[in-house]
Amino acid sequence: MNGFTFYLEYPTTKDKKHGTRKKLGNHSGNVMAVFGEWYKGGNDEYQKDCFSSLFDHANSVCCGGSVGSSYLNDKCKRISEKQAREIHSNLFDYLA
Repeated sequence: MNGFTFYLEYPTTKDKKHGTRKKLGNHSGNVMAVFGEWYKGGNDEYQKDCFSSLFDHANSVCCGGSVGSSYLNDKCKRISEKQAREIHSNLFDYLA
């Protein structure tokens, strides 16, 4: 899918650090599809628009929103579209 960058969410920063691209480790089972340009949000943090999980359980239904740069850095790891499709099929149902 053109224009999207996919990020796998982790419950903690420690879990993120233990995961690799081949062995993803203990992740939440949800992926964010991030798009657009960075902009400064209300709290002076840079943000991007995204589609992400609505609930905190694996393969959750999705909604639109935004994500801050600190959340992406602390609790998310960039993954391929193929991996994202395998992990969070509801996201791709939402994007279709």
